[in-house]
Amino acid sequence: MTTGWFPNSERLRKSLNPRALLASGVLCWAVLTLLLASQPVGSEGRFLAVVGTSWIAQVFAAVALLLAARGEGGTERRPFLLFGVAVAVRLVADVVWVGSRAFGLGLAEVFQVAVHAVSYALLFGVLLWLMARIRQEMVSVAGLDTLAVMLTSGLLIFYFSPFSIVEMPVPMALATLARPVCDLGLLFLALAALMTVRRPPFVVISVVGLLLLLVADGFYLWTRAQGVYELGLAEAFWSGGVMLLGIAVLSWGGETVSRAGHVGSYGVGLFWFGPFSPLLQYGFLLLWATMYGSAPSYLLLGGAALALILTGRNYAVAYAGDVMARRQEALTLQAEQGRILAGLHDTVKQDIHGASMILEAAVAARERGDPGTSGELIEKALEATREAGLDLARPLDELRAATGHGVGEPAVFFRERLGKLTCFYGIETHEDLAAPLEELGREEVTVAWQVFVETAWNAVKHSKAENFWLSTRREGDAFVLRMRDDGCGYEPEKITEGIGLGLMRSRAGTVGAELRVESSSGEGTTVEVRFRR
Repeated sequence: MTTGWFPNSERLRKSLNPRALLASGVLCWAVLTLLLASQPVGSEGRFLAVVGTSWIAQVFAAVALLLAARGEGGTERRPFLLFGVAVAVRLVADVVWVGSRAFGLGLAEVFQVAVHAVSYALLFGVLLWLMARIRQEMVSVAGLDTLAVMLTSGLLIFYFSPFSIVEMPVPMALATLARPVCDLGLLFLALAALMTVRRPPFVVISVVGLLLLLVADGFYLWTRAQGVYELGLAEAFWSGGVMLLGIAVLSWGGETVSRAGHVGSYGVGLFWFGPFSPLLQYGFLLLWATMYGSAPSYLLLGGAALALILTGRNYAVAYAGDVMARRQEALTLQAEQGRILAGLHDTVKQDIHGASMILEAAVAARERGDPGTSGELIEKALEATREAGLDLARPLDELRAATGHGVGEPAVFFRERLGKLTCFYGIETHEDLAAPLEELGREEVTVAWQVFVETAWNAVKHSKAENFWLSTRREGDAFVLRMRDDGCGYEPEKITEGIGLGLMRSRAGTVGAELRVESSSGEGTTVEVRFRR
């Protein structure tokens, strides 16, 4: 139970959910707007309908803001409050505007410009924060895109304005030009958020509200051009737009905004080829000026500014792409490290446990006076420790190859590992690196090493090979890494592809390489990886 002049506000807030408030507000506003449109221009009924429509919308906006402010709020409390303050400031501006026009309060136009400037600054700040949250590094691109859209839209409005803006008082001229340009910029940002994979729900209501504000701006400019402006639909649409923004604040409630990922291809296409396209807008302006007159100087200056913005945008896209690529590489490496360390924990722990059990059995056999069995068990324990050593070296070498730490030249790295096969297992190794491994990229070297490790382990443990060959060749547009042993081999048609071979194919596929395996019983096995250049 809450106290104060607004009793039970939390209970009222829960009972008046955003959908109910939205439906009630839009219904009342729509009815009064239709009544307004049906009244004759200059009539008292039209004046009353204007006042009623505006004030009904403003009351609904005020109630929504009050309920949102008195709610518990979520983790995004600060941007949520800034969004609410921005709408509240705009609401005050509209109330004062309608009051000054309807009741002759005579408030200075400078007040309107200042209040709208504060509101727009806050709204742009919140929407840019929203883009930063849902698209991360791409926020700079979104900001430059918005600036480009506002620049070319402002040039269009100024060039085709059917009445002389320059002859108007400065505050009025600023309000006349800045309001539609800023509303277009806000709408563009809101649409960018709307087109992401997981859009925040309150953005939908915000887009509709900003559309109403833009319609009001257009209607105001048109009536001013016709010389028939009076209180009417422009004020109704402005108030309706603010009402929807207030309901959007309540709908948000400060809940967490999650990362939404990329904008779909249709969104990118709309930016470059849709009505918001800065290039199409500016191209149309140049074409029109060329066909029906000369291009004024401000139009040429605007083109230079647009070129600078788009240049900055290209740099921002490249930088953001580089940052995202590095982040993805780090995440991939982290996942690979986790997989390797998990395998290291499981296999080495199992091998050491097995060797210790064999040694315990050997000790027990010796105590029973059975030296023959004890010797055999010790030989098995030695074999188990060798396997544990390879199992330990294998993931560590994979980790070194994946991170590039301590690997040095790939050829030297592979030769060292061939030497270990001879030292620990007595298998003769042969290498013929005719094509330099340095031609491979870092990810390709990692895949080559992973396939080599799996193939060498199979040759040592399963094939019982006496010789192992490693070679590299250039064959057309392919870099070929070939590994061969003279072990027992197998009949491919009689054996189901196991986890090891499937894992090698999967790893090769991650870099666009092709894995080929040839084997026959008693003839050894050949594994070949073809990297396309």
